[in-house]
Amino acid sequence: MFMPIVQGGQSVVSALTLDITSNTSDVNILTLATAAGYNASTDTTAIIVNVASGVAITATSGNPAMRTGALNAASNLTINIASSATVCGFDGAQGSTPAQSTGNAGGAGGNGTDAILFEITSGTGTYEVVNDGTHVGGGSGGGGGGGAGGHAGARTTLSCDDKGGCSCGHPNQYGSHGAQGSAGSNGASCRAQNGSAGTAGGNGSYPGGNSCPIAVTATNGGAGGAGGTAGKAVNKGGLTVTTSGSGTYYGATS
Repeated sequence: MFMPIVQGGQSVVSALTLDITSNTSDVNILTLATAAGYNASTDTTAIIVNVASGVAITATSGNPAMRTGALNAASNLTINIASSATVCGFDGAQGSTPAQSTGNAGGAGGNGTDAILFEITSGTGTYEVVNDGTHVGGGSGGGGGGGAGGHAGARTTLSCDDKGGCSCGHPNQYGSHGAQGSAGSNGASCRAQNGSAGTAGGNGSYPGGNSCPIAVTATNGGAGGAGGTAGKAVNKGGLTVTTSGSGTYYGATS
């Protein structure tokens, strides 16, 4: 709602107040403001966003939990987060571990998203996040997938007759596939931690006790996937944004 003040007997709109009173995801402040009558192309009204006590604002894949949208550059913006409320970016997914014996690299862990993202182009307003909630945290990165083990190598079979004559031929004798690599660890949810890398898969081996020619070449194991990177608690988008309050910020505020 718009909050008026009285100057010289006339009512003047001073701020548009947006109250978030229930759990929700992917908050877009511009969308909420527009629904309340704000016009970003012409309106320089200040906006105050109040996240009520105990409310949890979360994110879905690829999105920040809360974003400003392209508000008017001259509109001041204050985001107030009340006691016990949380704002959490999306946590990246665990990277994939390919099937054994393929020697393929593990998949990279997904990146976490920002808790609060400012998207105001060339903003000239005053911007502030007051976090008196439990925490504002960027999403954590997912762990990288383990590398697949390499394929087993093979040699032809050594056969000897009763006269001591030996020769190499079919069938092939195989060694072992390389061991699967281990997946890296995901960062703790809403704590803006990078995921750890997965480990490489083991190399395939040849059969022991056999000096016959190689029939199938053993392959190396795949590399472990990289861990995903964490999102920011507050991504200022190049603006000057004041962050304050008694609550914890997990992740960068830059």
